[in-house]
Amino acid sequence: MTVRVALAAVFTLALLAAAQPAVDHATRTRDAAAVGASADRVADAVHAVHRRSDPGRTVETAPRRALRLDLPTDASLAVRDGPPRLVSTLPGRPKHQRTLPVPVETCGNEATLDGPTTLAYVDRPNGSVVLALRGFIRGNATTASHACAPRPLRGARPRLRL
Repeated sequence: MTVRVALAAVFTLALLAAAQPAVDHATRTRDAAAVGASADRVADAVHAVHRRSDPGRTVETAPRRALRLDLPTDASLAVRDGPPRLVSTLPGRPKHQRTLPVPVETCGNEATLDGPTTLAYVDRPNGSVVLALRGFIRGNATTASHACAPRPLRGARPRLRL
């Protein structure tokens, strides 16, 4: 009886060891697909708002697109300038870049995108730009003051730098 239990334990460990590489590969493939899909959605939204709309004078009047970006924990999606591009990064994989027709700016010092994001196409004195704002901004943009907050505001006065 104890020999059977010992053999069952050994076979179980052997099966787990054999299945682990396949599980790791599937996880990496799923994460790469999620990053690629999020990058495609951002690039498509920037191209669409640039191609189909005229820039607004303010955030309230600007044409916008709302996106929900779901990135894996270690992945990042960042905007760069010179030339405008979107860079997707996943540990252990090469970086992927997508060119954008107009510069994309984010609030604050962080140029990464994640979670609910609103893209607003705004006219600036130095040219048109797409603003990537945190959260969803609906209707008349009454929540624009919270769009650049790094986390939910509690008792602090928001500072919107656009």
